[in-house]
Amino acid sequence: MQDIKEQSLHFWHKLGKREKWIIGGSALLLLLSLIAWSVWWGGKPDYVPLFSKLDARDAGEIANKLKEMKIPYQIGDNGTALLVPSSEVYKVRLQLATEGLPRGGVQGFEIFDKTNLTTTESQSKVQYLTALQGELTRTIEQLSEVEKARVHIVLPEDSLYKKNEKPATASVLLKLRPNAQLDKNQMRGIVHLVASSVQGLKPENVTIVDTYGNILYDPAENPANPLSPAYTLTQLDLQKKVQTDLQNSAQSLLQQVLGPNKAAVRVSVELNFDQRTVDSKVFEPVVDERGILRSSNETSETFKGRGSQLPGGVPGTTSNIPGYPTTDRSESDYEKKEAVRNYEINERNERLTAAPGAIRRLTVAVLIDSNLTQVQQDGISKVVASAVGLNPGRGDVISVESMPFSTILSDAQQQEAEALRKAEQQKWMMAAAAIAALGAGIYLYRRRKKSQEAAMADMEAAFAETQPSVVAKQEPEETEEMAEKRRRREDIERLAKQRPEEFAQLIKTWLSEE
Repeated sequence: MQDIKEQSLHFWHKLGKREKWIIGGSALLLLLSLIAWSVWWGGKPDYVPLFSKLDARDAGEIANKLKEMKIPYQIGDNGTALLVPSSEVYKVRLQLATEGLPRGGVQGFEIFDKTNLTTTESQSKVQYLTALQGELTRTIEQLSEVEKARVHIVLPEDSLYKKNEKPATASVLLKLRPNAQLDKNQMRGIVHLVASSVQGLKPENVTIVDTYGNILYDPAENPANPLSPAYTLTQLDLQKKVQTDLQNSAQSLLQQVLGPNKAAVRVSVELNFDQRTVDSKVFEPVVDERGILRSSNETSETFKGRGSQLPGGVPGTTSNIPGYPTTDRSESDYEKKEAVRNYEINERNERLTAAPGAIRRLTVAVLIDSNLTQVQQDGISKVVASAVGLNPGRGDVISVESMPFSTILSDAQQQEAEALRKAEQQKWMMAAAAIAALGAGIYLYRRRKKSQEAAMADMEAAFAETQPSVVAKQEPEETEEMAEKRRRREDIERLAKQRPEEFAQLIKTWLSEE
């Protein structure tokens, strides 16, 4: 920094008066220009965006409101943004929000705020559909990944016959933000949001596409649809996962007994993806009058007393017939009770739904890298069968064989590990050599620097002895000649510091000439 300052002063002293006046005037003119620009720019209002990414309708309405409010504004981003002074932006936003601006380019249920008595039923249906689409659009645009959205809903006409009814359908167009992407769960969420907001709309009748025409959600690829390819892939993934889990369970068990890389287990699983629902109705008899009494009927008859006397005669021929003697009727008792109770039959209704994914058949193959006896093979077979849950009743099979494993792969892995170990050793050796070389370089550099500093001190002392005029005491008033000598001395000192070897050679030349 001191050298730059000295060079600048040296350059300034060499300039003439004309050059000095030109440089000074230019600097003054530049300073005045900067001051004028700062004053002009500081007095200009700072415009900031009020709203951006507006459609033409919202931009026009907001511009008219700003004119009514007598607030200056600017148009930016090709008419999609409005800018106002920074001091007014929050006040304007609040005032426009009270009037429902911006509307986002879509109309929601505020379309019914202005009622018209002449509106027909068909017009009301169209307005309702427009409002529903607008509300769904606003809701979907709340997602951080979605920049713009548009929803189309098709509601079929009501039919008197069920067989003529057509399902409601919907499609959603999305414009995503840069570098944004929706995952499967988010897309399913949008689908169920739309389906739950429209009466009679099923999720399988909703499609989502982006602005590039790519199908983001296709009902045919819904994993819940048994006819979709995604459903088949889900089944294969589940089958593979079950196989891997059972295989790892058996493999880890054998490794603890036989050691690593001494056994190989492969499991093949056949899953049943049929979904069955069984409805059953079970009737049970009533035991010991345990049940719900549905109806009861009890009858009771009682009689006490003697038998009746023979009736007396009446005038006529029959009265002349003599009566026959009878025995006296003794006193008797009669009682009869009857009870009928009807109980509800014990009835139990059951619905059993079998979840898909049950194991239909299991096949296990085990290879052991050793010679085992039949007893040992049977023992390993029982252990592995228990580990994977083998069930012979459903046709599960297990096979255990012992044979020597190939060592080609293990030898190659060992050679590769040895090569990596050697490469690692070479890398550390090279790093150690580099560190040693760096240390030696630092040591030599410091040693050379010390020798140069010593030589520099000797040269400065010799130079002071041979040139006593250089270090002479300056007079209070420096003349032109003295200034020239001072500049030469400074040049010599700078040369000695920057290029000591050349300076030493120069001193040697001077001494030889003397």
